[in-house]
Amino acid sequence: MAKGFSITAGLNQVRVFQCPHCKETSNTAARQCPFCSTPIDPQAAEAAAEVMAKVNQACSDASYLRITAGSMAAFFGLSLLPIVATIGYWGLTFLVFAIPVLAIRWWIRFGSIRTDDSGFRAAKRATLVSIGIWALGLIVWIVRVGLVPLS
Repeated sequence: MAKGFSITAGLNQVRVFQCPHCKETSNTAARQCPFCSTPIDPQAAEAAAEVMAKVNQACSDASYLRITAGSMAAFFGLSLLPIVATIGYWGLTFLVFAIPVLAIRWWIRFGSIRTDDSGFRAAKRATLVSIGIWALGLIVWIVRVGLVPLS
């Protein structure tokens, strides 16, 4: 029995990579670059496509992590409003514990990728910024929960 329904079930997935000669994006099925006519080694193309897919996933996950870290401010704001304070409190509490898990997961999955891709450098930076936002949020959460009384 099939594991799921897909329109492309049974078809080869088209994967893309960057031509090492002209740096244009091409698919792995091509035997020569459509832009510069350089012959393409299928194994090298698959390896490059794998790295490109990992870099794209790293960028996506880092963006998600950055947005999640930024939402700590929204939950803190909600925790100050009378009617929705409980939602804000529990949302902030959840993120205090979830963000470090997501950040550690990102570094385990993508920290060892070696590429000169500027998007990947931006993803690393976004992950570090998320950790910084989380650290500030942790301090706010500790004060908000009352673990450290304000004097």
